[in-house]
Amino acid sequence: MRRRATTVLLGCASLLWAPPAARAQRAGDMVMERAAASRARGVQNAPLLVYEIADFQCPYCARFSKEIFPLLDSAYVRPGRVQWVFVNLPLPAHRHAWAAAEAALCAGGLADRFWALHDRLFAAQGEWAMSAEPIPHFLRYAREAGVPVDTFQACILEDAVAPLLLSDVLFSAASRVGGTPTFIVGEGQVVVGLKAFEEWKELLEKALQAKKTPSR
Repeated sequence: MRRRATTVLLGCASLLWAPPAARAQRAGDMVMERAAASRARGVQNAPLLVYEIADFQCPYCARFSKEIFPLLDSAYVRPGRVQWVFVNLPLPAHRHAWAAAEAALCAGGLADRFWALHDRLFAAQGEWAMSAEPIPHFLRYAREAGVPVDTFQACILEDAVAPLLLSDVLFSAASRVGGTPTFIVGEGQVVVGLKAFEEWKELLEKALQAKKTPSR
């Protein structure tokens, strides 16, 4: 722990003494690192990893977020059995999906509030998705979640997390994902579409049992 704290202090010192351009670059890198880490939910050493590939403007993704994921979070993520990672795939047909993904990532990168924005964006999907200009809605959600609004707005308008969002899209393409929601469970089991909690329970229990069974 002492070694890690020293590394962090040295990183802060180098950021402080760097030239302005380099300092801005490092600050941006730190925001992206925090954003990438913030969308992982659950303990890092959980026996099973699940990637959720989703679009904030997708109605089926919203249903999953509101109806199914809270049950999975309670039964598997919070007890440390599954780590859940959200991967953005804003579809071209959804005109505000990219901005919504940036809003969630910026909230994570600036204030570790990715999941707060995640929940709010899906809960209020009918509000911002139908709006001609969604940014004012995102600013209000950020303010309510305790994210500093000025830096949050700059993060979105300057596309500060665009490289991370592009990496999500490339990951989805490499995984041959064509629609949302899609899930990658464990070593590559692909689950497509909206499933009931009981279906998820059976699927996850089998995957967890497979982790316990030594391969021959």
